[in-house]
This record gives sequence, C-alpha cells and structure tokens, in this order.
Amino acid sequence: MIKDKFNSKFRTYVREKVSPTNCYDKKCGKCDKCFVTAIYDSFKTVLNQNCIQIGSYPRFTAIRPLHDLDILYILGDWEEQNHNPQMLLEELLKEIKSNYVNPTEYKTEISLQTHSVTVVFKDNNDEEIFSVDIVPAYIFSTNEFQQDTYKVPEVLRQKHGGKRQEFYKKLSEEHKEMNWIHTDPRGYIKVAKQVNQSNDDFRKTVKFIKAWKNSCKEKYDDFKLKSFHIEQVITKYFQNKNDLEIFDSIFKFFVDIPEIIQSPKIKDRANTEKYIDEYLNNLTEDQKNKIIQARDCFLRKLENFSKDDLVENLIEACFYKRVSSSEQFLFDFKIPVLIDVQYDFKIDGFIQKKEGFRDGWISKILWKIEFKRNIKFEIVSDKPKVDLFKWKVKNDNSSMSPRGEITDNQTKNNPESTEFKGNHYVECYAILNNVCVIKAKQNVKLN
Repeated sequence: MIKDKFNSKFRTYVREKVSPTNCYDKKCGKCDKCFVTAIYDSFKTVLNQNCIQIGSYPRFTAIRPLHDLDILYILGDWEEQNHNPQMLLEELLKEIKSNYVNPTEYKTEISLQTHSVTVVFKDNNDEEIFSVDIVPAYIFSTNEFQQDTYKVPEVLRQKHGGKRQEFYKKLSEEHKEMNWIHTDPRGYIKVAKQVNQSNDDFRKTVKFIKAWKNSCKEKYDDFKLKSFHIEQVITKYFQNKNDLEIFDSIFKFFVDIPEIIQSPKIKDRANTEKYIDEYLNNLTEDQKNKIIQARDCFLRKLENFSKDDLVENLIEACFYKRVSSSEQFLFDFKIPVLIDVQYDFKIDGFIQKKEGFRDGWISKILWKIEFKRNIKFEIVSDKPKVDLFKWKVKNDNSSMSPRGEITDNQTKNNPESTEFKGNHYVECYAILNNVCVIKAKQNVKLN
C-alpha cells in the first residue's frame, strides 16, 4: 500500500477511534471535551481561578478513554524555608466538601493526601470513571516564553492512582519528607501547540503510538515505556523536520525504539541536569527486551499491512521473539514496505540436476522436493527498474537452522541446499529510494 493510503487510514483511525470526542458545543455535556471542561471549570471556581490544568489533555495529546486530570493549585511564590501546604490543602478539602458543585451525574469521593486533594468520580456500581488530583504548586521562575514555572511535590512523577498511593505510603513508612521538583508544564504545552500548528500530524502520531503503548500495557502489565517519553521523542522529530507525514514519523519511532530505550537522552525543560527519560536507567534487560519484542511484532505487521487490513489489528499488542540471531527484516535496514501496484515481478527456484533426479522450476514440478538438492533462486519475469534487490531465506522455525538473513543481489548461499524438513520460503524485495515498492515470494516445502 502506498504512503498516501497509509496516511489516510492512520489519520482517520486517530480521529475516529483514539482522539477524545468533541461536539464543538461546550453545553453538550456528553462528549469527552465537554466532560473534562465542565469538571475543570467546576474546580476553577473552588480554587478562585488560581490553578492550571496540566498533563496530556491541555497539550491535546490525550487519548480515549480519559481517566484523570491533574490540576496545579497555585499557592504563591516559592520560599525555600516555607513550603508546607498542608494547612491550605486541609482548608481546600473543607471547601470542596462544603461548596463543590459536581457538574456530572456521577457521585464523588473526596480525600486528602499528604500533598494533594483527590476527587474520584464513580458510577452507581462504585466503579471509578474519572479522578482529579489537585496538587499544590509554587511559582519559581519563568521560561523562555515568559511563562511561570513551578515547584511541585515529586508525587507528580508517579502515575495517577495506585502508584501515588504507594508513594505516599512509602514516604510515611520511611518517615521521609516530600521532595519538591522544578517543572515547566506551561512550556511543554506551548511547545506542543507550536509544533502542531506547524504540522497537525504531530499530535496524531503521538496519539497513535500511545494507543499502541496502552494496548501493550493491557496485555503485559510490566510494559514500561512511558507516554510522556513517547511524546517528547515525537516532538523532537517534528521540530527537526516539520514536514513529516504520519506514516514516516510512526515508522521512524518504531525503527528507533532500540536506540530510544538504550539510555536517557531528553533533558527536562525545567532542569537541564535531569532527563525526562531517566526511568530507563531502572529498566531491566527483560523489560527492555519486551519493548523491543512488541516493536518487532508491530513492524512485522506493518510490513504486511494491506488496504483491506484494519488499523485496530495493527495497534493490537503482540510480542515477537526472533527465533534466530540471524533473522532480519527490512525495518532493520530502515526500509519501509510501501507496495506500489505499478511494479510487479516474480521469483522462482530452479532445482539443479542431480544424478538420478530431474531438474526443474519449483513452481512447475509435480513431485516433492528431495533433500540434498541445490536450488538457485532467480527473478523469472521482467525486472522492475529499481535501485536494488534484497533477498531473504527463511527456514521453518522448528528446524535446526531457522535463518532469516537478508542479503543484497542474491540469496546468501547461491545455490541454496535443501537440508531441513518444514515450510520454508524465499522472498525478494525491490528497493527504490530506500523503499520496498514490491516483493515476491517462493514457498519451499520439504516433507
């Protein structure tokens, strides 16, 4: 499928299946945007407007389903020796319990944590629908856009919900004080807005990959790739090349994953001595390998994606462990598969003569292929005018030598020899401008 078709399918999928719903009418009360807007406005009233919304939603990179919202409660200027917000949060808790007007049909549960007030919205079955964390913040400095930056409790580094509760509990058990970190949420919002104004495939790309990440997390709870990390990687892609299309940026991200997760690389806007991807230092080899296996499975599906395939199936998590260290795919060479119907060719394998046995083309023979026969694989039709042909020999996974290497111009062994039982195949890829525009396959079955 050509790139334009991919772009269209991916953009449609993000718009219809991944992006929060928006009725473009603030009074509807049913779509995602109206729901979050109503909740945020209700807290702005209680907080006397001294607050800002942070996270992926104000950066417009949030995806469905929406689960939570973080609100910074601005308490004033930072003072090194005076930043205990406990009393103010206790007063806020009383205010919310007494005067908060819930704009939704759900019931609320309100609780006070060490450094936040949490409001959980639940349905009649006591299932959590949405939650809001109101976290204290002190104005600390300004960024390059002359916007305020803040000091906030380090709890914001923890995922919303259970992880934060565990963090509070650990601090209490260890009798530790909460650390405060410098953060620049307004700066991240500003940059995301600028990048997307230049190219709206930016946010679509982020949402697409976050949907894949969430699918991986649902299938394998120890999947450690973080959404904010993904977003910042994609931000840099579009800052470096603002005419990227959604297919190119998605393909680049997945190809780059082994390098992305190798070590921290993206500096924090508020503290250039810190990295937003520092969590990578704590990942085990098994956790990193799981990310790469998920990436390999996605890219294998992408290489075989056709116009009739559903993007939902492409997004659905799977994990592929290479059966051989020699197994390769075109994406290992940073070559995408974008099949163009104007190109076509065929390959076949010629079984060479051996005393007592007949020779002939695999596609034409009516007898089974014997062991210890030599086969020379060739292009047997007119060759498309391309830059290069690459060849892959893949033996059955159950064989002693699964192989799977990719070589230029001919198969690795020329001719190849039949040595193992199973279903094997040979593929040839026509490469033009570092894109596979057409491929051909010949199956080889040995009983």
